[in-house]
Amino acid sequence: MNFFESIVKYLIYIANIVFLICGVLIIVLGSFMVGNLGDFSSFEEAINVDTLPIIIIILGCIIFVISFFGCCGAIRENSCCMTTYAVFMFILFCLQVALVVWVFIKRDDFLKTMTDLVDTAWNQNDSAKGYPMDALQLSFKCCGKTNYTDYITADKDVPVSCCGSLDIKECPADVYQTKPGCTAEFVGFWATNTNIIRYAGIAVAAIELAVLTIACCLASSMRNSRRH
Repeated sequence: MNFFESIVKYLIYIANIVFLICGVLIIVLGSFMVGNLGDFSSFEEAINVDTLPIIIIILGCIIFVISFFGCCGAIRENSCCMTTYAVFMFILFCLQVALVVWVFIKRDDFLKTMTDLVDTAWNQNDSAKGYPMDALQLSFKCCGKTNYTDYITADKDVPVSCCGSLDIKECPADVYQTKPGCTAEFVGFWATNTNIIRYAGIAVAAIELAVLTIACCLASSMRNSRRH
């Protein structure tokens, strides 16, 4: 292997170390999203809420595994391992582009669905449905749809979940009056995370495409070197 090929080999190795770290960070992001949803995801109308975070976690795991193949193939100068890595990287690139395109196209519709979800939780906030607003208010530290006045307008008592706990008997006004509305907090949560997904996804996909091209060239060079 000549000097140029050696440089390329170590560049791929370093790039895959970065991808390993990115894979871990993506898994952490997906886990954070799932964790932040708390018990609200158990609300039967919210069955699709966990879908996007789970996809993110799976994508992070795939990136982690593929990057491991890339590191092994580059360091061991194994053309078979490097070819396998290139194929997997192509599949990963396609999946990531599909996810980013979906988020760009469907983001507004998705956020509208999340807004409707809060409306549904408010309208079905009874014992039969398990008081979904309580789970939402605990998870996102909010109160009511717009703010606490929604309960006053509906002639209802402000629930203790507006104070962040179900273990107290009454929620003090000076606490719940400072809480933002759940629609703004819930939709804002998804707006922020979908922005992270689409813009970070573009950057990572561009790097993956560059590494994929280099990996194909390197695999071809390794095969030619073995023939000679």
